[in-house]
Amino acid sequence: MRYSRKHEPAALSRLGVMIGPDRVADLHEGYSLYLLEEARNPKGRELAAIYMPPYIAQFLHMGEPAWLALGDAYAYLDRLAASAADATGMDGRKIFISLAECRLYAPVRPGKLIAIGRNYHEYTKHPGRQAGRVPAAFVKTLSAITGPGRDILKPPRVHELDCETELAIVIGKRCKHVREEDAYDVVAGYTIVNDVTARDVGRIEREGGNLFLAKSYDTFSPMGPWMVTRDAIPEPMHLRIQTRVNGENRQDGNTSDMIWSIPRLIAYLSQITLMPGDIITTGSPGGGGLANPEWYLRTGDVIESEIEGIGVLRNAVVDAPAA
Repeated sequence: MRYSRKHEPAALSRLGVMIGPDRVADLHEGYSLYLLEEARNPKGRELAAIYMPPYIAQFLHMGEPAWLALGDAYAYLDRLAASAADATGMDGRKIFISLAECRLYAPVRPGKLIAIGRNYHEYTKHPGRQAGRVPAAFVKTLSAITGPGRDILKPPRVHELDCETELAIVIGKRCKHVREEDAYDVVAGYTIVNDVTARDVGRIEREGGNLFLAKSYDTFSPMGPWMVTRDAIPEPMHLRIQTRVNGENRQDGNTSDMIWSIPRLIAYLSQITLMPGDIITTGSPGGGGLANPEWYLRTGDVIESEIEGIGVLRNAVVDAPAA
């Protein structure tokens, strides 16, 4: 995850890892301490700065050495949390803090955010949403990304605002022309993306043969709450997906209902070069405003996007400020 303490500015955000259900450990400080105290490496702080950078994409670009460092850091922090929960790092700050004390950020800032539509059988039952011979892929702007707990800004001209909870694949290594049987080897982990959509704007854009603003207004891609590593989700094609708005269930499906599976999507999309940290969303089950126009989002609504094995991504809808 990428986090800071609530009183700290975003510039001090860093990588963390969950130790237990509600405790966050500072990976940089934890790895520094491990290298100095257990590995007896006097270059602990310098090496920690390299292997535990502030951004997950930077971490992924280093490949296997970074993952080995993460394994050492996690094992050490797990032991330390059991024996010295109030431990401090080299800078005197607590290594462990409660999740409630954290401000979370979008876990990954990708080079590419590739979205997939029309990928669930239930979704394709909606009029005009039939699947094609290839995945319905499009690119969302990076400025649409926002983090857990951040507001979704509803533009003044948008009247049919919808949300779609999607399993998002985080690419872990540079790759191209990946075979289906090798697809999971290039996956670093998974997170949640809420593919917010302005349906009314989308209808107008489709008349011109495109879909852009409807998917890419600022804050239209909430992401989080964190990235879960690939090994922690051995069956990503069997995960329950739910969307709740103000506690009311709006979507309820399972990744097993995908038309294009994760391996097939990666094999198809890797006809272009995929880089560490790139994100591929995988589509959404039926439901939402397409199923019931009364379910279009209103100012003040609180959306909970939940995927089994990952967690819950919460965001509220507010009116975008006047220009």
